[in-house]
Amino acid sequence: MAEREGHPGEWELETMASAGPAAKAASPSTSDAAGGTEDGFAPYREALRNHFPSREEIIAEARAHTHRRRTALRTGGGSALAIVLAAALLWADPAWQREEIRTALGEQMRHTLADGSVLMLNTDTVLTIEKRLRTRSFILQQGEAGFTVAAGWRPFIVQTGDIRVRDIGTAFTVRRLSNGARVAVLEGVVEVSQPGHAGLTLREGQSVFTSDRGAAAEQGAEPPSYLIDPIDPVAAGAWQQGWLLFDGTPLAEVVTEIARYRKQPIHITDPRTAQLRLSGAYDIQGIETFLDTLPRVLPVTVSRAADGSVSISSAKK
Repeated sequence: MAEREGHPGEWELETMASAGPAAKAASPSTSDAAGGTEDGFAPYREALRNHFPSREEIIAEARAHTHRRRTALRTGGGSALAIVLAAALLWADPAWQREEIRTALGEQMRHTLADGSVLMLNTDTVLTIEKRLRTRSFILQQGEAGFTVAAGWRPFIVQTGDIRVRDIGTAFTVRRLSNGARVAVLEGVVEVSQPGHAGLTLREGQSVFTSDRGAAAEQGAEPPSYLIDPIDPVAAGAWQQGWLLFDGTPLAEVVTEIARYRKQPIHITDPRTAQLRLSGAYDIQGIETFLDTLPRVLPVTVSRAADGSVSISSAKK
């Protein structure tokens, strides 16, 4: 290598100056370097070590980075899984709590829900309230119930047998019968449906009877038959205020209705008496008084047996 012009050792001093104070402190003398007894680059290697990470530090940092990435992936994957599970749970709409309310024969009950909706149970009724994630659900097992629905984002659904009633902002009643159900709309609109078939829209002043279809509904063999009748909403909902309203109603139907409120049966002894018609408003809590005063309204006689049963027959002329 060609020697730089200037005083001997000048090049070495400038290099050491650029290497920093640490290199100056560790630098050997000119005479030692010339003698070749020590490595002349040793001081500079030490200076480089102070400016750059060691092999061990690089490996440690790489491992830490890998750990951070795996943790982020696990956290992100867990969040995505939680979202999927939450969506699936919302779609399934499981019942997380059930409550059963019921009335005895001749008893009525008013029940107000937390959202302000009002349930009215008629005589001898069993209703299950299901608390679900995205619906307000009820199962009418027997009897009759009235529903005055408060507005809310969750659909309001009543199930009885395989018959499903979905509220669309309304007041309505559902009565469970031995072979089906009758739904009456007092205000607003409801949708009545059965599995495998499109629903029927029922409006204020309409009533419908539909029968349970069981397995046939699942097979979709034929659509359900809906028998729609016009009703007087006031008369249809009067039982919720403790009254029974009749307007030219055959006595046979009157007896069927009032028999729901007493334990002992009521019999009509002949077809002619069954065809007599009755009008008026009668107190549900006064059924026995109604029976006692019936001969003053219609040409009938009322007989009571020791077991509490009642027989109604034509009055003798």
